[in-house]
Amino acid sequence: MSFALVQHNLELQARADRLAALDPEALRREAVRAARDADPEGLWGLVEAFLVTTGRRGARVSDHTLSSYRIGLQVFLDWAGPAGVSLLRPGARDGYRFARHLEALKLAPSSVRARLAAGRALYGALRWSGATESAPFTDVRTAPDPTPRHEKRKPYTDADLAAMLLVAGPQETVIVLLGAHCGLRNAEMRGLAWGDVHLESGAPFINVLGKRGRRQDVALSRSAAAALRVWRGMRGAVKPSDPVLLIRSSRNLGRAVERVCRAAGVTYEGREVHGLRHSAGTKVYAATNDLLAVRDTLRHRTIDSSEIYVDYARAQQPKVNADW
Repeated sequence: MSFALVQHNLELQARADRLAALDPEALRREAVRAARDADPEGLWGLVEAFLVTTGRRGARVSDHTLSSYRIGLQVFLDWAGPAGVSLLRPGARDGYRFARHLEALKLAPSSVRARLAAGRALYGALRWSGATESAPFTDVRTAPDPTPRHEKRKPYTDADLAAMLLVAGPQETVIVLLGAHCGLRNAEMRGLAWGDVHLESGAPFINVLGKRGRRQDVALSRSAAAALRVWRGMRGAVKPSDPVLLIRSSRNLGRAVERVCRAAGVTYEGREVHGLRHSAGTKVYAATNDLLAVRDTLRHRTIDSSEIYVDYARAQQPKVNADW
């Protein structure tokens, strides 16, 4: 774990502990005040402390999760005031009302679920602090998604990737190949340090810090290893703790891939950075017909997450009636 990540986790833990260490009555008063005033910062402090103190991940909760919950908290507060919802005494149907409000906004089902998760976290924090016993989101479910999973964020095809690599710069080439050949997620690419890159061994590999803080070795393709060698040479002297990518934010990494797609005439919308990972899983299944190989390459916890790549691979095959 890098020094910066350790420092980040320590700061997160310290913020959470400042609230968790309060006298129960003082914590309750702070929570009641924040809820009464609909104070976004005060309520977020409670949610953050609740997640860090009681969550399975503790201070290692991901930035992605925290960002999603913070956005969801603000969305809920923006709705709750005009909707006449009392944060401390919500009605029994208010959780359902919020869900239907989100669906009426035509949000993707995954976004609706994320916003509801933030609502559950808010009321978990308010119960944890003693401010209320209400749990308005307990039984709330979203409407089913009519679109099959494999029709959503589709993989880039081999032709797409070839076109992208023709126009990509050295850093963008590394990004494309880490995603499309090695199956790295956006955050995993940004979290990769030069000390995690092993190019001199007989079988080059990288050590990836993945979801839930798990570290695993990932084999590099020949072209990905070559791209990393070129990029490292251009960087000059680097320390093991230096990040491989100079792009440090999720949004900017997405913009970099989007620029490559635009230059290559490849569709970015509906694929984004994560579509590169889908390309890796699809290529593995097409080459092996083995879901265990997909699971291992993408570091899924269970094979259930790997099954979608059967659909992706089949979708890229010629249609059975194409030559009829």
